[in-house]
Amino acid sequence: MAPRSPRIPAAASPTASSPDQGAEALREGIRTGRYVPGQRLIESALTRELKLSRGSVREALRVLTAEGLVELHRNRGASLRQLSRREVDDILVVQESLTSLAARLAATHIDQAGHRARFERAYGALEAAYAKTRGEAAVLHARVRFYTELVAIGGNLELACFVPIPQTNLLRAQFERHLPVAERTQLRLDYAVIAELILAGRAGPAASAVARHIRRTRLAIAALPEELFAPAPVGPGGLRS
Repeated sequence: MAPRSPRIPAAASPTASSPDQGAEALREGIRTGRYVPGQRLIESALTRELKLSRGSVREALRVLTAEGLVELHRNRGASLRQLSRREVDDILVVQESLTSLAARLAATHIDQAGHRARFERAYGALEAAYAKTRGEAAVLHARVRFYTELVAIGGNLELACFVPIPQTNLLRAQFERHLPVAERTQLRLDYAVIAELILAGRAGPAASAVARHIRRTRLAIAALPEELFAPAPVGPGGLRS
């Protein structure tokens, strides 16, 4: 059985339903920065922009709400989810564990039929995207491909369902442009190390390199000012978590 790709939204095909097309257009808007975390998503504006019916737009918003990308507020409509410090930490803790495992599995299986060339193409696309002068959207696309291939090559059908790529895209959209240049440069260099270790079949070091990369991301985001984060969610008894 061929490995199943991670459960991330693919580009809407010409035969996709209108709600699917709307959901993918909104995901693309997140990746390109057209929609930013915290922004209100007004149905009437989206129907004009996406050239879809209001019913299709509402269904698209419900799809993205289920994916954790959009929040629906009673009497206030929809907005693109803005992450709190706690939510960022929770996402990256999960990503560190699962993506480290994915890297270990990918390195273990890198010499199976077609895997090496497949991963080299994904990493090459990421490097090409970084080389563009204004390639922010291209980098986001290429990173999704890089992690998608990383998980798929590992061949674990269950792991493919749980790596939080959509939430990570939201996180990148909210914070990446605010990171210092030195941090962004180091995070880019991490990918070269990760790719080299996976292609060398060094499972343990590859997993460790991915874990370091994600911990570095956590520390860089944690150092950003408070105004870039959503307020902490209010828990039982009115206490913020």
